[in-house]
Amino acid sequence: MSKKNKEFKLSSWSISNKSTVAVITFIVLLGGFLSYTSMPRENYPEIIVPQIYVATPYPGNSALDVEKLITKRLEKEINAITGVDKITSTSIQGFSSINVEFNFDISPSDALQKVKNKVDIAMADKDFPKDLPAEPSITETNFNEQMPIMNINLSGDFSMDQLKDYAEYLEDEIEELTEISGVDIRGVQEKELEVAIDLYKMQASKISFNDIENAIVFENQSISSGDILENGIRRNVRVTGEFKDPLAIKDIVVKHENGQIVFLRDIADVEFKEQEKQSYAREYTQPVVMLDVKKRSGQNLLKASAKIDEIIAKAKSSVFPESLIISKTNDQSNDTRTMVADLENSIILGVILVVTVLYFFLGFRNALFVGIAIPLSMFLSFIILNFLGVTLNTMVLFSLVIALGMLVDNGIVVVENVYRLMDEGMPKIQAAKQGVGEVAWPIIASTATTLAAFLPLIMWDGIIGKFMQWLPITLIIVLSSSLFVALVINPMLISLYMKVVKKENKVTLINKLEGIYEKFLAFALRGKNPYSIVFGSFMLLFTAAGLMYFFPPKVLFFPNTEAKQVFVFVEYPIGTDIEETNTLSLRIEKDIETHLKKYEIDGENFLVTSIIGQVGEGTADPSKGQTGGNTPNKARITVDFVKFQDRLGVSSEQVLNDIRNVIKGYPGVSIVVDKPADGPPTGSPVNLEIKGDDYTLILKTANQLKSFINTANIPGIEELKLDIDQGKPELLVNVDRQKARRLGVSTGLIGNNLRTALYGKEISTFKDFTDDYPINIRLKEEYRYNRNALLNQKITFRDQGSGRIKQVPISAVATTQNNSSFSAVKRIDLDRVVTVYSNVLNGYNPTDVNDKIRALLNDFEIPKGLEINFTGEQEKQAKEMAFLSKALLIAVLLIFLILVGQFNSATTPIIISISVFLSLIGVLFGLLIFRMDFVILMTMIGIISLAGIVVNNAIVLIDYINLIIDRKRKTLNLDGAEQLTSSQLLECIVEGGKTRLRPVLLTAMTTILGLLPLALGININFKTLITELNPNFYIGGENVAFWGPMGWAIIYGLSFATFLTLVVVPILYYLINKIKTKGVNVAA
Repeated sequence: MSKKNKEFKLSSWSISNKSTVAVITFIVLLGGFLSYTSMPRENYPEIIVPQIYVATPYPGNSALDVEKLITKRLEKEINAITGVDKITSTSIQGFSSINVEFNFDISPSDALQKVKNKVDIAMADKDFPKDLPAEPSITETNFNEQMPIMNINLSGDFSMDQLKDYAEYLEDEIEELTEISGVDIRGVQEKELEVAIDLYKMQASKISFNDIENAIVFENQSISSGDILENGIRRNVRVTGEFKDPLAIKDIVVKHENGQIVFLRDIADVEFKEQEKQSYAREYTQPVVMLDVKKRSGQNLLKASAKIDEIIAKAKSSVFPESLIISKTNDQSNDTRTMVADLENSIILGVILVVTVLYFFLGFRNALFVGIAIPLSMFLSFIILNFLGVTLNTMVLFSLVIALGMLVDNGIVVVENVYRLMDEGMPKIQAAKQGVGEVAWPIIASTATTLAAFLPLIMWDGIIGKFMQWLPITLIIVLSSSLFVALVINPMLISLYMKVVKKENKVTLINKLEGIYEKFLAFALRGKNPYSIVFGSFMLLFTAAGLMYFFPPKVLFFPNTEAKQVFVFVEYPIGTDIEETNTLSLRIEKDIETHLKKYEIDGENFLVTSIIGQVGEGTADPSKGQTGGNTPNKARITVDFVKFQDRLGVSSEQVLNDIRNVIKGYPGVSIVVDKPADGPPTGSPVNLEIKGDDYTLILKTANQLKSFINTANIPGIEELKLDIDQGKPELLVNVDRQKARRLGVSTGLIGNNLRTALYGKEISTFKDFTDDYPINIRLKEEYRYNRNALLNQKITFRDQGSGRIKQVPISAVATTQNNSSFSAVKRIDLDRVVTVYSNVLNGYNPTDVNDKIRALLNDFEIPKGLEINFTGEQEKQAKEMAFLSKALLIAVLLIFLILVGQFNSATTPIIISISVFLSLIGVLFGLLIFRMDFVILMTMIGIISLAGIVVNNAIVLIDYINLIIDRKRKTLNLDGAEQLTSSQLLECIVEGGKTRLRPVLLTAMTTILGLLPLALGININFKTLITELNPNFYIGGENVAFWGPMGWAIIYGLSFATFLTLVVVPILYYLINKIKTKGVNVAA
């Protein structure tokens, strides 16, 4: 910048190179529009979490055995990896699952490889089980790919086999899309070739399971035997023996001894059948074959949905019969489409309000110069965000809403200052160069302070931080873009098109405001008034803080939004048969459907789009993290609502509570009614972990703790539950080793025999032209569930001493005992843990509920060796609150350092910093007066944002007062030692305040008006307004509930901060300068 002419070089270059800047402007507009249209759309940001999931099946083993033999050995090796943050595991009957969470500085691919290496080391140990049916599955956990983006349901007058064929056709077509990561078919099972063995016929023929397995395996194979050279031609010799007909297996010879031939058909039935039922699926209680469709991370959800619609339409027209019914439910693209449209409309409405205010204050032409900063800044931001690979999600769009009013702040200051110089008679080009030059560094500093407020948020760690970080990143990008527009593009446009409008001899509203403000500020700076106003401001702050202490608002972690869906999670004790679970789930589905019929008009439900019931696979609660293994004891019912504006005023939250009341009271089963979380999983609102080594004692203590809390009847607790139970029934087979040894049998031989008899064993594969099917051997069902038959079965083996076949009944070497075991063994960071948890009912404060439980625990005796910790949502809430408080302090410190650099003084930054803290008065009184919730994430981010916004006007105001003082000193020919008199200083401050009143009011009003549509939930559909002359106006919605707390924190704080900027900041400036000049020579 030239000190002499007060020019800013970059802006002056822009004015001198208009054609170049015009081309840059066109590139920004075109590139921004293309970037915006091509950015993938989704509800929430992509979160790449370095989290690895290890799943190990070990059928036939209890939870304790799985923990001992599999989980602990894998955990021991994995725990040695550098960078592991947390290890959680669950061992259930026949299955081990381990979630390994890494620090975010490790890439998921590196984490995956490290875990694979450690699992290989564990498996190589001689004590690790060698009879696993499959090696551990090691996969990355992707937050965005865990939940289906839609269900596609097939039904009609067709057999399940036909529906399955149609589903598989769609599965193949959909999985070819680059946007889709996978499709799971629910409600129908894969087929198998079952060899169901007659126990008594097998024993009478002195045949063992191994004999049957070997006979089938040796026959069902093709073997390459080498090459034969014949007449100069080398031919491959291949023995083909794989079965072409599944029933041909019956004719296999199992035994041929002493002229006696035993065919498989003599001792077993062979049937090509469905495998044991793993899942059920229903729509409105009617059976369907369902496809769960999952999106690939980083892909466009809306494009994926559109392509799937095309596939379905094509299949219906040319592949499927007309009578096949296909429905699409729980389509997340609808939510994304609505969210994007609502936020886009909020931006458009905000732009209209902002430009309207600019028009009244600046006139049409000047308002246009300022308003153009909004689209240009946004388009430039879209180019950068698209280059960074960012999706267009709620974080990005709301960042634009927050920035909306701030985008014009720099432009207002530039345009207003240039216009003032032109109005004073300065030529257009000179006025443009000098006008921008006078305010360039102040607006750079003010923008820098705003960016400094958001900068600490980029360092936010953990899954919440990764979820929220695109808010500060987008704000930094878009506000930096607005600075570029103000200093490069705006000067070019001003120098071309700005004109001074001749003033009419009439008093305008702004003239009246300037007059009133001038008198009030002069009054505020007289006598003892400055001290009274400053003292009163601090007293207001202390009063607000005191009222917050005595009348605290409800504290929430995430905002409580209207439910888009209702989830009903049904869980029987582990070990419950899927048919039992299915029967209850169907009853609950019918209860819900009956209750929701009251929302029907002319037979059509105006509130609900679908009721989906699923049992078995794919029904676990997604907020609890990834799970593995079959879940025959679980069911999930999903109620999907219409859009908020179509609910005719019915609250989905009330419907959720009604459903909770309708289905309560089923004995012996856990039923949780909840809604999808807005954001990443945080755990239950009430979550107490009991940690120790003795699992029996842990579980006993957990049950005692649950009863102890229930006795206190703390309001707000939905229902306390344990994440495991000891009700898992089991039959213990105790082998007498001495007897067994004498008779030549081992514990392993007995265990494997029982496992094959009950669970079955996959021994080979039958291949047809389209698919491969497992061949499983097991006992017939009549023997599998007959305890006497099972335990009296004879172990058939060849005695190694005599070479003769021997048969030993299991009951001869073992006794049985009914027992009750743990349904699961859960571990966190290598310690055994049982969790007592609950949701908190709507209308209650989770923090208050937990505080009451914490106080109650003072009278609860914790056994030695155990510890109880509050975790889940409360743990994350405390962690994030601590970070945000620290971020606020860092932001204020950064702002202070920038101000010191800008003003080369410590007193001015102190004045502005005081105004930042005093702006909390508006936030606190706003929360108190309107009884709003204090939402940890949203309100705190709003306060941090406020810190950056408040300083902007103060910087420009004080910088201009300094400029007037410098001019005054030059006019009076004062040297460096002499100072202005108090009256002269007061005159300069009043003049500076009056001159800067218009930009200060404008910047505050534009920021507030930009946020107001979203804060109030004002929704106007501008697309339908233009195309159909129908605005589809409504108030409310999910966006206002989610983002409202942040918006209102900024609005309340900024409203009061405007008074601070216009009154308290000049007063503090005046008082500090009086102190500095005390005893110093003043002008005569």
